[in-house]
Amino acid sequence: MVPTTQAGPHPPESSRLLAAAAHYAQDRCYRLIHHDTDEFGDCLYELLSQEQRPSLHRLGIEYFGWVGALNSARVGMRDAEPLAYEFLGRFRITQRRMHIDDQTLCQSVPGDCTTRLARMRLMEKTPPMQAAVVPSKRGTRHRED
Repeated sequence: MVPTTQAGPHPPESSRLLAAAAHYAQDRCYRLIHHDTDEFGDCLYELLSQEQRPSLHRLGIEYFGWVGALNSARVGMRDAEPLAYEFLGRFRITQRRMHIDDQTLCQSVPGDCTTRLARMRLMEKTPPMQAAVVPSKRGTRHRED
């Protein structure tokens, strides 16, 4: 389990940059998830390929990847749950490096932070279901069947 970041409140500029990056990812990629979860993931990874180092911009994109995939998993979109786990691991690493607390990060994407943070903690305690390995444009991925 990834420990929760314990950093304190961040300046409004950090919150603004996180929200802008999440909104950018949403504008560029979210429409794709309704047709193909892999295309959504590939779009996000294309955006991330331009962000080689940990940054607030990278964190906002990764966090939106998790939120978007999580939302689609709730409605049963194929491959959304494994993608949510994939982005959960990614954004938690960047979050730790950037010293951003959960509440600040959660507020970068509109919605119910209490529920979203509870879901994050539950996912961290519960490993993803065993999945079959499936090739994708990004390399080997896991798919539930």
